[in-house]
Amino acid sequence: MASDSATVSPRTRGEKLVTGGWIAIAIAIPISCILSNATFDFSASLAALSMITLCAAFACWPKLFIAPMLNFRTLCDSVPRGSQIAMSLFVGLTVLRGFVELAA
Repeated sequence: MASDSATVSPRTRGEKLVTGGWIAIAIAIPISCILSNATFDFSASLAALSMITLCAAFACWPKLFIAPMLNFRTLCDSVPRGSQIAMSLFVGLTVLRGFVELAA
């Protein structure tokens, strides 16, 4: 496991900027929900939570927005583990919100 971390190259300034931007969006979503004067809505809360997980997925994988040429054949093989978990949560929360909307 230690040998894996030794081969990881440090993030570039652009990758840090993209990651910081997605983290800022993920922080702005709950703040805007708290400051709004709308009543609590479970479906809207699920939507906000799923958007936060989507921001986390992109924050874990900034090369997606920086690299001009992506090899789409090996795209799924190069997704980082944290990004895979966040994308899975996003899909699960989106499906759950769909069921909540159908039940309402």
